[in-house]
Amino acid sequence: MMMLIGRVFMSNQSTNTIAHLILAAGSSSRMEVPKQLLPWGQTTLIGHAIQQSFSCKRVDTFVVLGANFDLISEEVNSFSVSVIHNTDWQKGMGGSISLGVEKISGYDPLYEAVLISLVDQPLLDASHLSLIIDKYCDTKAPIVVSGFEGKNGVPAIFSKVMFDELRSLQDDYGARYIIKNNLPNIVAVNAGDKAKDIDTKKEYEELINKEFQE
Repeated sequence: MMMLIGRVFMSNQSTNTIAHLILAAGSSSRMEVPKQLLPWGQTTLIGHAIQQSFSCKRVDTFVVLGANFDLISEEVNSFSVSVIHNTDWQKGMGGSISLGVEKISGYDPLYEAVLISLVDQPLLDASHLSLIIDKYCDTKAPIVVSGFEGKNGVPAIFSKVMFDELRSLQDDYGARYIIKNNLPNIVAVNAGDKAKDIDTKKEYEELINKEFQE
């Protein structure tokens, strides 16, 4: 059963050292339906993202919800995850990251890093997330990012030395803003051709057809 952070703040006795924030607060305006609930395999996009997180070692899973909260939380309620409710989701991804890092920073024991990922990148599965986690554990780099097409982005891990910068994010300035401003401090893990966002119905249909019907 989910734990609702903010309304009910529950202590965490986990021995894991990394908090995984799955960002799923957007309204999916270009989809016309909540993309979080679109079918993916035997579950939904948000269910798939949670399952991939559960398959990773060293992490505790948190989901940031906002738009369509009541509807999406019904789906999330079947998983043992902590839910962070961003009531100001309209302000953009930066606010979701800031709120998420603020909440996990209050946990005991304190997390040494946060892994940030998006609900609409289903091809970036547990195998890729685990590569990022392993790279962070091996290097202890301040930031470990996903590299693709000459760019750096999420999923990415930020060590606790970056938490203040993450908490300072506002509006629609997401994790890429901090990555761009800290290039000397990053280590990249190649995401290959898996780094595909689902923003439109066409993109969703093309991706799901390729993934499950070929």
